[in-house]
Amino acid sequence: MTGCAYQGGTTNSEKEPKIQLVWPAAPADPRFRYETQLRNQYDIRPLTEDERLKQMLTGPSSKPGEPAYRKPSALAARNGRIYVADPPTNSIVVFDVPRGRVFQIGVREPNNVTSPTSLAIDGENNVYVLDAKRHQVMVYDSLGLFMYAVGNPKELSKPSGVAVSDDGQKIFIVDRGTVDGNDHKVIAYSPDNRELFRIGPRGSAPGRVSIPLAATVTRGSLLVLDSGNFRVQTFDLEGNFKGMFGSVGNGIGQFSRPRSISADQDGNIYVSDASFNNVQIFSPAGELLMWLGEPSLRNVPGQFGLIAGIAVDETGRLYVADQYHLKVEVYRPEKPQ
Repeated sequence: MTGCAYQGGTTNSEKEPKIQLVWPAAPADPRFRYETQLRNQYDIRPLTEDERLKQMLTGPSSKPGEPAYRKPSALAARNGRIYVADPPTNSIVVFDVPRGRVFQIGVREPNNVTSPTSLAIDGENNVYVLDAKRHQVMVYDSLGLFMYAVGNPKELSKPSGVAVSDDGQKIFIVDRGTVDGNDHKVIAYSPDNRELFRIGPRGSAPGRVSIPLAATVTRGSLLVLDSGNFRVQTFDLEGNFKGMFGSVGNGIGQFSRPRSISADQDGNIYVSDASFNNVQIFSPAGELLMWLGEPSLRNVPGQFGLIAGIAVDETGRLYVADQYHLKVEVYRPEKPQ
């Protein structure tokens, strides 16, 4: 296995490099294949006859319309719906693939979002939106109707992430804290806004955190992206420390600018890194399995300019947001040979 981190940039003198659609590359067994990108409704519904004719005349890569979002920051996905947090439009853009529709939620006042930063979904398909300006999590049902808000704004300094247990009974707000303060933490709330427990404060010892950015829940564990310590920490859903992995560097399985975290139904852990512009995939024990993506100013599959949020749905599909190229790429898992 070669190095996970990107070891060199694409130069203008290079001739058109081959586009990699399958990861990892041969001779390794393929695990993910590029499927599509999500930018607007034309990516999820059949083209009309007029649109099909235009493609025949202008080429298959041309799709009408601008992106439905302006800065895809965070992602969540379940049951064919992909949710994209878009702070510039103060909305959550929803790609409803089964119905071929694109729409927004979180835009109806007075329970609208003002700076959506992170997303999570529970087992009932309720959507949890961290609003960095409100310092709260806004909760919407599967139809996009507001249900309730969670979080004490006075207790949160710079909230950056949200995660939720599958039953929706524990909502975790990640607070990256202030630059010089010790207020770096994760607070667990109940749906009726009671604080249940905290993880933190700032520090490097097991169970302490430094600039935590994101979290996710999988198989009864809370995974916290502890970016200032360049690691992932694992806790049970009562806040008890279980383990950790990761270190700073540009080698295999290391982190430089970790941005987002997700997990699949097998417990494998996915971490995006803005320095490497890739997604590293680890086993539940923290062993690096593979990585996907590389940095590039070319807007082609598998190449990213500023990687951001990621998500994995119940089918094992991986969704990757790129704020530079304004795209959300979709990768489907390959069946073992």
